[in-house]
Amino acid sequence: MIRILDWLKERRIADRRSFSASLESKDHGLHYRAVIRYRWRLNLDSPAPRPLAPDALARYLLREELGSLARTYPLLQPDAAEDAMNSALSQEIWDQEKRLQVEGRVRIRVSKSIREAALQRAEGELTLRSAHARETVELDLLLERLTDPTLGLVWWVSRYADLQFAAGDPKEKVASVLSAFKQLQETLHTAKIDQTADEKLLVRRKIEEVFSVVEDEESLSLALQVMNRTLDHLGVNSSGQNTQDGPSSA
Repeated sequence: MIRILDWLKERRIADRRSFSASLESKDHGLHYRAVIRYRWRLNLDSPAPRPLAPDALARYLLREELGSLARTYPLLQPDAAEDAMNSALSQEIWDQEKRLQVEGRVRIRVSKSIREAALQRAEGELTLRSAHARETVELDLLLERLTDPTLGLVWWVSRYADLQFAAGDPKEKVASVLSAFKQLQETLHTAKIDQTADEKLLVRRKIEEVFSVVEDEESLSLALQVMNRTLDHLGVNSSGQNTQDGPSSA
């Protein structure tokens, strides 16, 4: 009877609990303000000793649960963050020893100053991403130009024309410029071939994994023929081997 009375008393007190918490969002350094209403109950069947400060333990459990969720949402998505938090709070939350269960609801607030800071940060990130995208396009175009067998050399000579025809022997400077361009283009072509070779190898390995489970030799031979015709059409099968004789030629 005493234990039941104690539980009822604690339950009445817990029903009126609420507190505020600052929860960091996905945007590092920018925080939600959370108002949390909660209640807790003790598990009288738990063999573990009763917590000495059950209310403090309940708040700790809520902060841990809500804090981990808040860090997955940008500050400018408070409604989505609030929905996710309340969805999590709709499930049973227990401490590790199953001594105490917590229930609650949360309301998310974002102050005007924090929202403005988040907007400025978002604008800065957008500007930076745009600059990176533009730079990537420029580099791709430059790579295409440098690896072009005709235009690459013309651009390279034009780029260093002032150095070629400055004071000194033009013949030696032209030879130096052409040699430098040849070395650069060979390096770029090698890198491009290596990247393509890695992609081809990955494709062939994945296909071989699929065919490795085909046990019927006739079906496997037919599948390999179709595969190699497809790879030849796509320019992936560059080994030059005859793969129509069976699995050993794959």
